[in-house]
Amino acid sequence: MKIFGFSSLSSYGHPDGSNPRQKIQSKNRFSTLISLIAIPAALAFAIGCGGGTSDESASATFVKISDFERVLTLEDITSTGWKKGKTYDVEGLDGAESAYVGFWSPPDLDSLNYEIRIYPSHQVALEKGVPFAEDASGEGASLNAEDALWDEGVRDRRIIVGGGSRGSQNPRYGDFVILGNIVILCEGRTPEHSLDQCAPFVAQITGEGA
Repeated sequence: MKIFGFSSLSSYGHPDGSNPRQKIQSKNRFSTLISLIAIPAALAFAIGCGGGTSDESASATFVKISDFERVLTLEDITSTGWKKGKTYDVEGLDGAESAYVGFWSPPDLDSLNYEIRIYPSHQVALEKGVPFAEDASGEGASLNAEDALWDEGVRDRRIIVGGGSRGSQNPRYGDFVILGNIVILCEGRTPEHSLDQCAPFVAQITGEGA
């Protein structure tokens, strides 16, 4: 009767005729082959992810609040092709000189609403304009006269999404921009979408657009 120890298995093979050392070597060669295939795939994935991050960073470079070299007027806005729709009564809109809602078409898109609020200076736009702009835009926007800080034009700041009885009332303006002495409410479903719609408009006002 023979007793097979570890050395016996290495020298003579497994009782079924196979050699365990050969199996281990084959397994190691297979693992190495898988690694050689997996590494380039992982590198390609990492490069692809890096490219996506770069694109997102590029879109995030738009500055939401910035000063301007001079006081802007309504003529600066209309020179972009923006069309005035309504003139609002600014009573109750603290610090504002005038306010309007109108329409402008971003590249390759239909016309969108842009509400313009003009203040005497950038400082006043910041100190007085921000609370009212925040109240009129974004997910928590006040969409009813009894809730809004300034109820003039509140109906224009809401949009019905969906049709019929299932339609829901949503904010028209996802966010706002302050450029110098003007506050711009920008149409969009989300803050990101809204600022994307505002960026080319602001570029036209500042003379940096196409």
